[in-house]
Amino acid sequence: MINRRSVLRSSMLAASAAPLVFNTHIARAAPVLQPTVDATTGLPLLKLPAGFSYSSMSWSGDPMSDGNAVPDRHDGMAVVPGALPNEVVLLRNHERYGGTPIAGDKVPVYDEFSMPLSVARRLGSSLNMAGGVTGVVLRDDEYAETVPLIGGTMINCAGGVTPWGTWLTCEETLLRGSNIDLAEGGSAKDHGYVFEVPPPHMGPASAVPIKDMGFFRHEAAAIDPNTGYGYLTEDNGPHSGFYRFIPHNLEGKLGSLDEGGALSMLKVKGMDNRNLTADIEGSAYDVEWIAIEDPDADPEILNSYGNGLENVGGQGKSGPFLQGEAQGAARFSRGEGIWEYDGRIYWIDTAGGPAGAGSVWLYDPTVERLVCIFASASEVEADAIDNIAIRPTDGMIILCEDGGGVQGPDGEFLIGARLLVSKQPGHDVIAFAENNTDLRNGVPGRSAIPANDYRTGEWAGATFSADGETLYANLQNPGITVAIRGPWASL
Repeated sequence: MINRRSVLRSSMLAASAAPLVFNTHIARAAPVLQPTVDATTGLPLLKLPAGFSYSSMSWSGDPMSDGNAVPDRHDGMAVVPGALPNEVVLLRNHERYGGTPIAGDKVPVYDEFSMPLSVARRLGSSLNMAGGVTGVVLRDDEYAETVPLIGGTMINCAGGVTPWGTWLTCEETLLRGSNIDLAEGGSAKDHGYVFEVPPPHMGPASAVPIKDMGFFRHEAAAIDPNTGYGYLTEDNGPHSGFYRFIPHNLEGKLGSLDEGGALSMLKVKGMDNRNLTADIEGSAYDVEWIAIEDPDADPEILNSYGNGLENVGGQGKSGPFLQGEAQGAARFSRGEGIWEYDGRIYWIDTAGGPAGAGSVWLYDPTVERLVCIFASASEVEADAIDNIAIRPTDGMIILCEDGGGVQGPDGEFLIGARLLVSKQPGHDVIAFAENNTDLRNGVPGRSAIPANDYRTGEWAGATFSADGETLYANLQNPGITVAIRGPWASL
């Protein structure tokens, strides 16, 4: 979701003169960002520091391996090994609820429901299950093809990679589709789940939801390779929980999570219903876990829209959150991206911190300790940070902004959405990439891309190659995947 904000020009200029930091006593100069030409199109889509380069691939509307068009709204993503030693696959979400569904003869589809035209006309809106996952295949670091991997899901926002090389795609929605009863016929399924999606060479996805991971507005997931436990974020306004999933089958292989498990919700020890939405940087808590007995429980409200759409749209607190709240669990603003690194879980509250501009939490399962390691002081410092990735070779943190860039007092454009970087230790944060995708003149050879200025569009899906040399990321609108390379040690 893109939230546009305006700030005074003087505030922007003052902030640009100082580095963005986790701890104010640590400072380093931010690199100068310059328009940099895309090796694929020749367009200056990004601003990057000197020495960095990039190439774009798998744009919205490009042909996939089956001849259908690449879906739009690229979001969460992870890189996994491919079938060959020289091959990798980017498993990529598409945060969609409308448009042409991802489908085909060999594509697993969870829900084929599409609202009949007569019902859509009565309601003034339509509904189909157009979300899903595609696989972007690279061989010898060059783009090869895009493959559809699962369809029939909704609003696949983020997710998480598993230690065995698959992707957990998360639906950021709450829909009791099984309650739809249309006179025109047609049946739907429930949406608000997590699905496991393998790369092409591991076989097709089961297209079966892992219901024990909960029925709520999922954002992202991470698996601790030391224990096999999963951790899940919820993006549901000020009533978002942080969850742990212990699988029944801890073998750690494709399909093992489909066997279900036990869900629980984080609680601060000795503090019932602790509100952590506005915590300051440095806040630290001892925590424990509260069992969620019914992960698939209904939310607080199920809205009805008439015409056979009764008790369908989820609203208010989720069923799992209500159960955790009743036992004193903690709450956050809007849980977003999550990443496991060195046995610790890093995750984002995109509206957290005193300024409501985003915070980063670190959970250490070895000592059951939760620490806020960063809270943005302003929207100029870090604006609605969303997805997170960590460089495997040195622990460098990448943060994706979803704040709509920076605008002046009259709404004029000042700064595009950015990628932020922090080096460990020290947690100093600087901008190292800026969205510069001004396509008001269109894109030659890509008629599916509407001519528009996309510089305020969010970053998503940041993920490093195994050697840490390439950062893959998505510009959600108009839907572009980029591969960024350069002297990371210089940042």
